[in-house]
Amino acid sequence: MLNHVICLRWAGGTNEAAKQAVVDGLLGLREHIDTIRSMRMGSDLGIRADNFDFASLIEFDDVDGYLTFRDHPAHQQVVRDFIRPVAAERAGVVFTSP
Repeated sequence: MLNHVICLRWAGGTNEAAKQAVVDGLLGLREHIDTIRSMRMGSDLGIRADNFDFASLIEFDDVDGYLTFRDHPAHQQVVRDFIRPVAAERAGVVFTSP
């Protein structure tokens, strides 16, 4: 299993509708990209002040599945239209798990 994690810090003034558009855009990718095995995401609970605001975990069978997702036009559109306009900071990790 290959795991793709992103964490976002919202830009100042990002409203709830824009945050929900990120979630909806990411979840909608399952209709377009069949290499996605599972998706989980959510807002930080605010227990630590230095945490990022939002995280997503998307799972794939292998590197090829991830690369299909990464380069897919639907994913690129979500990044361009919904994530970049509201992300002040992004961190990502791609790792394997048994």
